[in-house]
Amino acid sequence: MTTIPIRYIDPVFRPPSEADSLILPVTNGCSWNKCTYCEMYTAPQKKFGVRDEPETLESIRKIGKQFSEQVQRVFLGDGDAMALSTPATHP
Repeated sequence: MTTIPIRYIDPVFRPPSEADSLILPVTNGCSWNKCTYCEMYTAPQKKFGVRDEPETLESIRKIGKQFSEQVQRVFLGDGDAMALSTPATHP
C-alpha cells in the first residue's frame, strides 16, 4: 500500500472539476464560513487556519520524489487557499 505524504484533515472535499488532481491543503476550513447555503466546513476540526508552511513544503518535496510521473495537476485546498498572504515584491 502506498502512503501519500500529506496530512489531510477530514472531511476532504474534492471539487468535481479536480477529480484527477492531487489535493494539497494549504489552509484548513473556510475563512468566511458564514454562507447560509454551505455546511462544508462546520465540523470543529475544520475551523479556518493556515497550514504549516514547512510541513506543506515537505509534502511537496515528498510528492515530487514519490509521484512525479503520476501527478499532473495540483489543487490547492481547503476552503480558501486565496486567503494566504504572499511576499511583497518590488521591481
